[in-house]
Amino acid sequence: MKTISRKCKLELRQPRLSIWTMTVLFVMMFNMSQAFAQDITSTDFATSVPTTAGANRKLLGGKITNNGYGGPAIKFSRFNNQFAFMTGGRGACIINNRFTLGGGGYGIANSIKLPGSDSDTTRYFKMGYGGLELGYIFISGKKVNIGGTLLVAAGAAFWQNKPKNNGEKLFDADFNIFPVLEPSLYSEVALNRFMWFHAGISYRYVRHAHLDYMTDLSIRGFSCYIGLLFGK
Repeated sequence: MKTISRKCKLELRQPRLSIWTMTVLFVMMFNMSQAFAQDITSTDFATSVPTTAGANRKLLGGKITNNGYGGPAIKFSRFNNQFAFMTGGRGACIINNRFTLGGGGYGIANSIKLPGSDSDTTRYFKMGYGGLELGYIFISGKKVNIGGTLLVAAGAAFWQNKPKNNGEKLFDADFNIFPVLEPSLYSEVALNRFMWFHAGISYRYVRHAHLDYMTDLSIRGFSCYIGLLFGK
């Protein structure tokens, strides 16, 4: 009983430790960016986009300094201790050269096998999530950007059967919806005037998914991702 109790406590501490780790990294990056800003000229922080008519538009009291950007992305993660390949994308507008406001979404593209599979039926886990993305650019330059985001999303999951007979259902009758929080740290490198290479690391936090075939802990986890962003 003591062994089981210690294991449960360790499992509960893992997501909390991951979120605290991401939070500490956010604070460190913010402090570094402020110190870095005092040592360089305003020219170094100049946006890579020339002033346009859209630069005078305002949002939430701040000036929109970019008409917007967006593009596809792929993520590499794990669900139920199995490798997961996720596809999706994100997009946002930039406010005052610092804050980003937009959205993003991702879904599992490969097959995640569930324990309920047998000789007659193979059962797979399917999940996607998307929502509002808030961000801050710690270091902004003409060629390189470093920042962080928080995706506040809704997730949806179900199982899918690959039956070997006609008596099996193809899809789960219940379509579960649950909250997902995903903080991330990223860097961007300019490939040309309108295209950036985007890469980062994130932590997917899920709570109260209420799935009888997979625990919340099996859905949570770190991801690394790469993508391309298009826009001025």
